[in-house]
Amino acid sequence: MAIVETVLVGHVSGFCLLLAWAIRRGDAADLIAGYDGDLPPEREAELARDAARVLVVAAAATGLLVVDAWTGAIPRPGALVAVAVGAAVAWFLYTWNVREPAGD
Repeated sequence: MAIVETVLVGHVSGFCLLLAWAIRRGDAADLIAGYDGDLPPEREAELARDAARVLVVAAAATGLLVVDAWTGAIPRPGALVAVAVGAAVAWFLYTWNVREPAGD
């Protein structure tokens, strides 16, 4: 069963990393859901960087599921993944919706 889980989680992690790369490579912030293009270029680059960070955290966190599938050493891996991804998303939402931008 560990091989099946590795393949499934590997696809999800790979997709997250591919999307993070696509967003960061060309500062393609329009790949971010809900973004309507109303930011200046430097803020748009910040948005792309932060969205890519969240996707990388999600890919790394899902890697815990693979480690647990092979070793069984991680207690409650699903909860750890949910907390890690939830914390990254909460940080992103707070940064872009609540906190005032730096320099204003």
